[in-house]
Amino acid sequence: MHTGAHVQMTDQGVVRLDELRSNAVVLEVRRTVLDLCTSANAIIAAVSGGRDSVALATALATLHDAGHIAAVKIGHVHHHRRPEADGEAALVEEIATRLNMPFEIRHLDADPYATPAQLRAARYEALISIASGSQATMIATAHQAQDQLETVLAALVRGTGPRGLVGMPAIRPLSDNINLVRPMLEVDRSAAGELCTLAGLTWCDDPTNVDPETLRGRLRRDVLPVLESLRPGVARRLASGTAVRAAASLALDDAVVRPQEMGDDAVQWSRHSLADVERGLCQASLMAAARSMVSGPDGLSSASILSATTAILDTRQHRRVFELGCGIVAIVDAMRVRMQKLASTQPIESRPPK
Repeated sequence: MHTGAHVQMTDQGVVRLDELRSNAVVLEVRRTVLDLCTSANAIIAAVSGGRDSVALATALATLHDAGHIAAVKIGHVHHHRRPEADGEAALVEEIATRLNMPFEIRHLDADPYATPAQLRAARYEALISIASGSQATMIATAHQAQDQLETVLAALVRGTGPRGLVGMPAIRPLSDNINLVRPMLEVDRSAAGELCTLAGLTWCDDPTNVDPETLRGRLRRDVLPVLESLRPGVARRLASGTAVRAAASLALDDAVVRPQEMGDDAVQWSRHSLADVERGLCQASLMAAARSMVSGPDGLSSASILSATTAILDTRQHRRVFELGCGIVAIVDAMRVRMQKLASTQPIESRPPK
C-alpha cells in the first residue's frame, strides 16, 4: 500500500490525482476496470458518501485523469429516509467538486414501508436513468472484500449451494446496454479508508450498516471481527478465490441432470435418471430446477430438497409430495419425479401429476 505524503490541494481544494496513481486501491480498480470494461465509453460511480464509495470515486477519477477511462460521473441517489441524508448528498456533491468530476443526483420518494430489496431496486433504476442520460455503459459500485465475505456467510446461513459460495459477481447486466461492475471486490475496507485519507477526503458512516436487527449488520458487528482476529486478511483471501469457486459452480451447472419441460410451470425427470447419479448431483439437479422456477431462491428449503433427494434414492414406490418453498412442490413416485409451481390458493394434492 502506498503511504506517501498527504496529497496536496490547490487553492480550490481540487485533489492532485496524479499523486494517487501508484496507490494499491487505484491499481486494483484499474486492473479490474480494464479487464471488465474495455468497451465502456463512460462510467457512473455510485457514491453514497460512505468510505468505500468515496474511495471508488477517487480511484475512478484518478484513472480518468490518467487517460484510462473516457469519462466518469458521480451518481448519488437520495432516498429521503434518514435525517442525515441531506448532509450525505451535500458531502457527495462536494467530493465530486474536489475530484473535478461531474455530479448528478436522483431523488426518490420517502416510502417508509419500502423493503431493503425494493429500495435497492429503486436505487438501481435511478442509477440506470443517470447512466442512460450520460451515454454510460457501466455503473460501478464500491462493494469490497468484507462485503463479499458477508455475502458468502449470509448465503451459508440460508443453506446455499456452490453458486452461493461464489458471492457477488464482478460484473452483471442491469439493462440491455448497461452493466453493473464491482471493481473493488478484492480491496480491503481499511485500504479504502487509507485512500480517502491520502486524498484528504472525508466520508460519512451509515449507522444502519451495523444494525444488529439485520443479518448483514449482525455479521459485520459480531462475526467478521472474530474471523479477522482468528485469521487476519480473511476477507481478501476469500475474495481472491472467487474465480475458482465460480468455475466449480459452472462445472456443477453443466453436470446437473436437466428435466423435461412440461408446461404449466412444471418439469419432470424419469426417476432412474436422478437415482443413477451421485447423491450430491441429484440434490443439485433439484435445486437448479427449483431456482429456475422462482425469482429469488431465499424461500426455498434446503432441508425439503434434501428430503426429496433421499426419497428419489430409496427403494420405496409410493407417491410422496415435498413442499420446497416459494410455492414449489416435488412429487416423487415409482417412475418419475415432477416439480411444479402451484397457485397460492391451490391445495398440493388437488392437482395430480399428468
